Amino acid sequence: MRYLRYLLYLMLLLGIAISSSVSAQDSGPIYIVQSGDSLYSIAQRFGTTIEELATVNNIIDPSIIGPGFKMIIPGFNDVSGELELKEVGFGENLFSISQYYGIGIHSLARLNRILHPGRLYIGQFVILSTNEEDPNSFLVELSRPGESRLEYAARNALNPWALENIEGVLNRSWIYPGESLIMFTDEGSRQFLPAPIRAVEIKPLRVLQGQTLSVRIEQADPASISGAIGEWDLHFNQLQSQDSVALQGIHAMAEPGLYDLRIEWTEQSNEEMRFNFSQPLRVASGEYWFDPVLYVPPETIETRFTQPENELIASIVGQNSDLRYWDGVFDFPSLNTASFPSYFGVRRNYNDTGYTTYHSGLDLFGGMGMAITAPAKGKVVFTGSLDVRGNATFVDHGWGIISGYLHQAEINVSVGDVVEKGEIIGLVGNSGRVTGPHLHWEIWVGGVPVDPLQWTSIVFP
Repeated sequence: MRYLRYLLYLMLLLGIAISSSVSAQDSGPIYIVQSGDSLYSIAQRFGTTIEELATVNNIIDPSIIGPGFKMIIPGFNDVSGELELKEVGFGENLFSISQYYGIGIHSLARLNRILHPGRLYIGQFVILSTNEEDPNSFLVELSRPGESRLEYAARNALNPWALENIEGVLNRSWIYPGESLIMFTDEGSRQFLPAPIRAVEIKPLRVLQGQTLSVRIEQADPASISGAIGEWDLHFNQLQSQDSVALQGIHAMAEPGLYDLRIEWTEQSNEEMRFNFSQPLRVASGEYWFDPVLYVPPETIETRFTQPENELIASIVGQNSDLRYWDGVFDFPSLNTASFPSYFGVRRNYNDTGYTTYHSGLDLFGGMGMAITAPAKGKVVFTGSLDVRGNATFVDHGWGIISGYLHQAEINVSVGDVVEKGEIIGLVGNSGRVTGPHLHWEIWVGGVPVDPLQWTSIVFP
C-alpha cells in the first residue's frame, strides 16, 4: 500500500513537470534543505506551492530532497543569494536587518511572510538572503532637544554635508528631539540601539518557564540603566568596566507567550537625555509533568496558614545586594545527586484540591542527619523554624540570588555568617510539611524561584 501511494505521488509530480506551463528558473534565492524539511513545509514557509517548487527545480523524484539539497525558491525575482536562518537579537527590527544585510525591507517582509514588522521578537528566526559582499555596518545616534543639523554635526565631529547621507535627515534643517539617526560606517552593528550602547546580549534567546534570564549591556559611556521583563523589574549590576548585567527568574507558571523586554538608558552627563527600547521576548513552556497527589494535614494548605509564611519568605528573597559573593557554577548541597525524588516545576496537587501549584525547588535524597553544604559563597540572611518549610536557612549570594534549604533537622549557621562553598550549614531532616526526610533546595533570582539544576551546569552571568 505504501509503495502504491509513493507511485501515485511520483506520477503526480511527473505530470506536473510535463504539463506545467512554468519553466524551470535559472536564478532566484537558494534555500538549503534542512533536516525535517519536506516539499510541503518548504512551500508553506515561502508562500508557494509544491507544484511550483517541483517545476522550478526540475524535481521529478521527491526522494532526492534531503538535507543539503539546494533549491530555488520561486516568486522572489528581486532577491538573490543563499537563504540563511538568523536569530533576532535585542535591538534588531525589520528596518535594521534590512539595512545591515542590504535586503529591501519589502522583500525581507515577503520572504518571511511578516504581517506585523514592528513585533519581531528576540530569538525569532528570520530568513535572509546573503551575498558574497560584506554586510553594511551602521551606528545609531540620538539627537538632543533643540539641536540643529550643524550642532549635531559638530558634536559628532561630522562634516555637516555628510548628514545628507544619514537615514531620515534629507532636506530638513532641524532634527527631532531624541530622534534615532543611522550613519553607515566601516565598523558598527546591526542593532537598532544608540552608539553608546555597544551590544545587548540576551541569554538564553528562547527562555523557558522556570529558567534564569541574563541581560548584559556593553556600553561606551557611563550610564544609569534600568528595565523590566513583563511584570518583573530588572536590577542591573556592574560586571566589569562599563558593562552591566541583570539576572531575572521567569516564573514556572508564567503564561507561555510574548513578554516585552524593556531597557531604559540614561546618560550620567545629561540626566534628561533618555533612551527607551522595548522588544518582545518569547517565553516557552517548561513542559513540566504532574506529581502524584500528595496528602498532608489539611490546615497546612489553608491560606490563613500559608500566607503569613509566604509573605515572610517574599521579604527575604526580594533582596538585591550590590556585593556579589559567588563565582562559577553552583555545587549541589548534598552528595546524593544520581537521582532526585522530585524536580523543580512539577505541578502539585495537595489533598485532591487540584493541580494549582508547583514544586518551587529540587528535592535531594538524604537520611536524617546527613550534611547540607553551601553550593556557593554567600551571606546567611535567615534561619528559623517555619510551619510549612520547617527548619530553614536562606543564603544571599548577591545580585538578587538567594538560595534556601528547607526541612532541616539542625541549622549550623547564624544570620550574618559568610559561608564558603562546601561549608556545612545544616543537617537533613523532616521538619515542616513533609512526607519523609529529604532536603528541599531552592534558588531565587530577582524574587522568583528558578530551576537549581540550571545553576549547577551554567555559569551566570
